[in-house]
Parts: sequence; structure tokens; C-alpha cells
Amino acid sequence: MVSESRARFGRFVSERRRALNLTQDEVRAVGGPSDAAQTRAENGTGPEPSQRTLRRLDTGLNWAAGSAARTLLGGVPHPLEAEPGRVPGRPRGATEFGPDSVAVSVEMIADLLAPHATLNSFRGRWSEVTEDEFDEATDALNAAISRITGVYVTDMLERNGGPGVPVPALIEFAFGQHLDEPIGDDQADAEERLYRRWLAGRPIDADAELESRFRRRLARLTD
Repeated sequence: MVSESRARFGRFVSERRRALNLTQDEVRAVGGPSDAAQTRAENGTGPEPSQRTLRRLDTGLNWAAGSAARTLLGGVPHPLEAEPGRVPGRPRGATEFGPDSVAVSVEMIADLLAPHATLNSFRGRWSEVTEDEFDEATDALNAAISRITGVYVTDMLERNGGPGVPVPALIEFAFGQHLDEPIGDDQADAEERLYRRWLAGRPIDADAELESRFRRRLARLTD
């Protein structure tokens, strides 16, 4: 049985989407939650919407930040005024920064420690170190740091990107190099790089199966 508070919240969500003349797919395309999460929100079914889903409802429905959460608690949303020629979606200036920390695999840490140890072994014997040895160690260190930084960039793009959502200029400026790096031969790392490009709306050579995996991966974060 749907509670009165969830039913009320659902009416606000549904009526706002219809007032904007948007389908659920279109709400998702401009930064809103997945279709499944929207359906649950509108129908009042399933678990209570997560804070992430509430923030994405604010974005997709062009509400002021905090509107969905306030409405769920019995308040009312604050619609943002539409600007001429602007598609409803992420409010201007609403870039979501963070996270404060990310989880990295033990394998990534090991990849970082190996060149770190090699470079430290050069201390005190620089005259014996060849240019090739130094280049190999620094290349390995740079690659390890790039993979770890990539975890953070992926999170940022998941919070602020997605197909049809322009990447905020500040994120593009700070982390654009991670979208331009060569794909490489390592399959897992290559898919991560492609996923970031897909999140940023960049063209990628992906078949239907790969794009479906990307969509499911992003949807799991907003359900």
C-alpha cells in the first residue's frame, strides 16, 4: 500500500514532468535518474528515493537544489525559471563536485608501489641509471597514477555527465586529458576509458552490447 506522503511526492514529480512536456527518457537524458527510479518515485513504490536520486530529480525536473528532498518531507519544490532557448535540465552552476574519497583496488596500489620502489632504488646511484631505466619507471608511475585518478574522474562524470548532458566546463578543463588518453590494449582499462568518454558524450566505437553495459552501470547509481 502506498503511503500518503509517497503518493503526494509522486504527484509532484509526475505533474512536473508532464508540465515540462518531457518523457522519462528525456528527464534522464538531461541528468535525471533512471526510468525505473522515476517510475518508483511517481508511483510511490519500492524503497524511499536515495539522496542521489533526489538530487537527480532536481536536475532532471529543473527544480532548485534540495526541492525533491524537501517535497518528500512534506514541503513543496521550487521550480527554476526557464531561460529562453534553454532545455530544462541541470540548473546553471549546479555542478556536483566530489567525492572526498574514492575506493581503489589493491591491484592499483601494487601498480603504484612497484615503480615507486624502482625510482627510490635509483637514489645514490644516479650515475649508473640509464635513460631507458628511468623512462620505464616514470612511465609505469605515470600510468599507475592515471588509473587511480581515472577512478575519481569516472565518479565526477557519473555525477555530472551521461549521454545528452554536456560536461561542465570546469570538469572538462581539469580532467579533459583523461578523456583523450589512448585506449590501450588492456581490456579492463580500455573499457574504463571508453566508459568515461561515453559519460562525457564523446563519440566512441561501441557495439550495442557495450553501450547496454554502460547504461546499466550508470542506471545502478541512480536507481
